[in-house]
Amino acid sequence: MRSPAVAGMFYPGNKEDIEELVGKCFSEAEKKVDPVSAYSGISPHAGYPYSGVSAAATFLSIKEIRETETVVIAGPNHTGAGELVALSTENWELPTGVVENDREFGEKMLEKADFLKPDETAHGAEHSIEVQLPFLQHLNPGAKLVPVCMRGQGLEEARDVADAVVGAEKEIGRKTVFIASSDFSHYVPAEQAEKEDHLAMEYILGLDTEGFQEENRKKGWSICGYGAISAAMLYAKAKGSKKGLELMYTNSGETMGDYSQVVAYASIIFPR
Repeated sequence: MRSPAVAGMFYPGNKEDIEELVGKCFSEAEKKVDPVSAYSGISPHAGYPYSGVSAAATFLSIKEIRETETVVIAGPNHTGAGELVALSTENWELPTGVVENDREFGEKMLEKADFLKPDETAHGAEHSIEVQLPFLQHLNPGAKLVPVCMRGQGLEEARDVADAVVGAEKEIGRKTVFIASSDFSHYVPAEQAEKEDHLAMEYILGLDTEGFQEENRKKGWSICGYGAISAAMLYAKAKGSKKGLELMYTNSGETMGDYSQVVAYASIIFPR
């Protein structure tokens, strides 16, 4: 069992307060987005006062979330611990209950992947996947989880993850949704963040993973989960998606009132 690492920090520490706050996030998101059929999406992973509505918007907008059997969530490795690309095979405990791990799906991914390795160390203190789970539980408490923590975020690792998900899904026949957990620009003025992030989004919305990776390498964008985003793009394209859809774009200045050094958050889905 993987115990919660950031309950009481990124989100409340008890079930009642989490459910109340997540419910408010979904209520706000409902005013901004409508559910559509989609293969995958990008959801931010900051503290809920900053990015909770954006995260709710991503989950709410993917119609399949409500009925899917398995959700693969890939996020960046902020701690530097563990394998280059790490799969957790444990169930994940939260104050709101346990999210069951889809071990069968994960084992099949391991068979098909080169970089992906079973490793709990990478996940132990990492927040990027954990903070997504109360949103998933709110819409589909029975969904199983496949958690992938990416320290290696290049094109090869992203393709490895995406191909493994596609292969496992085909072989097992499981209904699957892929969520990439990522914030966008970090600690830059809001105007700079918006300019750079929308340049990045041109590649993301066009499903140009190679261009996105290359420009990220050249320009040094501070998008923390660029590998997870790349994997979600490659998965969606393999499934037949033609383009991405931007739902929301916000930054921490809208909560803090300080726009001089912001973290930015984008909600994006890849429709069917």
